[in-house]
Amino acid sequence: MTTEDLARMAVETCRQRGAAQADALVIDRREKAVQVFNHESPLVAESDTTRLTLRLFSRRRGAIVTGNGNTEKAIESMVGQAMGLIGRASRDKFLGLADPGQLGAVSDDLGLYDEALAQISLGEMRQIVASIPPAIGARDAKAAALASSSFQVQVQEITVATSEGYSRSYRTSAGTLSANLVLGAATTDEGEEGGPEGKLTGGANLSHRALGGLKVDRLADLAVGRLSEKVGAQPAASGSFPVVFAPTASRSLAGILLQFCSGPVAMYMQGSYFGKLGETICSRTISLVDDPLRVGGLKSQPFDHEGVVPRRKVIIRDGVFSEFLLNAYYARVLDRESTGNAISNEDIRLGVAPSNAYIDAGSAPPESIIADLRQGFYVTRLISRVMRVGANFTQAATGRWIEGGKLSHAVRAAIISAPLKEMFKNVVACGNDLNHEAALAAPTMLVSKMSISPLT
Repeated sequence: MTTEDLARMAVETCRQRGAAQADALVIDRREKAVQVFNHESPLVAESDTTRLTLRLFSRRRGAIVTGNGNTEKAIESMVGQAMGLIGRASRDKFLGLADPGQLGAVSDDLGLYDEALAQISLGEMRQIVASIPPAIGARDAKAAALASSSFQVQVQEITVATSEGYSRSYRTSAGTLSANLVLGAATTDEGEEGGPEGKLTGGANLSHRALGGLKVDRLADLAVGRLSEKVGAQPAASGSFPVVFAPTASRSLAGILLQFCSGPVAMYMQGSYFGKLGETICSRTISLVDDPLRVGGLKSQPFDHEGVVPRRKVIIRDGVFSEFLLNAYYARVLDRESTGNAISNEDIRLGVAPSNAYIDAGSAPPESIIADLRQGFYVTRLISRVMRVGANFTQAATGRWIEGGKLSHAVRAAIISAPLKEMFKNVVACGNDLNHEAALAAPTMLVSKMSISPLT
């Protein structure tokens, strides 16, 4: 049974059992992975799952059920469970399927599926993983012996069908190469240990839709470069200084803005935390874009999880709040149209998520941004495990100290903080080094003033 057959059968069963409307999302996923630690025998894993999510609507009530299975018996069980739930649900006038006029699929080839990656054998994956430690050793012999490396491949077929006759599918492939390094006997300039048991740890991931984009040499450069940034780390200075966010850290700032410009937050706050549509909510150097149509993008898609055709959106244009991220439910609440950002979860309303989102590049080379600073903190990584965002931005970070317009010594973990709204208004420069490899990206960004204190 194909995924389209399964989705259509599920929707028809819903109608037969009394639902006024229904939609079905089927995600058929095949995954395989190879991991090696310290040149030991590789660990190999494979899995194949079919995930079905059903939404039923009747008289402004709704129910959602999710489960694994691709049989008629499994569908009957899920529909029976949903019908039991819908009778106890509260009425909500905004519930229902997406507007039929917005349903469809992007006709262009978005480069989401690569046959070579989808059909790669475990033997070929082992060979690629085995080539990672030598590539790292060629760059830093001390790190190579303790490197763990892995290669993961995921192939999906995604189908959406509705009771109104809509039914579409598409396939995706994605691979991720990873390397985690340990550099032993590392000390700071003051002779202190650089980490637990005198070791520094670091690593990197590289993801791509196609096998040809997964370059071992590129991964090795990233992993060794990030590890070397920690050698000779010293405590941060304490006080108020400019903070330069490298692209590896500034992407988190883009994530914060997206969070507050999404439909769920907008509904509860009657707008965004930062302000209302049409208002200037941050520095005019910031333009925030969501682009689900980028060829080969890790979050590109021809339709969202409701079947809505997505489009490129400028969420913030030159500091002005221009558009929300919405699915059908939150669009109705705000009297707008879905932006094609629906994502399935266990909520009958579904969730809202960005696709390939980024803060647009500026014109300044990163070197010139740093060169203009007498002192400051160049942040390469935010290390807080949970990104808690409230009225203040407070995060643990590592990076390099800036002295006399140049990068100086590595900085141990330090706390950087500022009032959230003030921080985004104090972004005074964006670099020209935007890289679209990640699904969430941003260029080098300079915040004119933040509080810095050593993490003890």
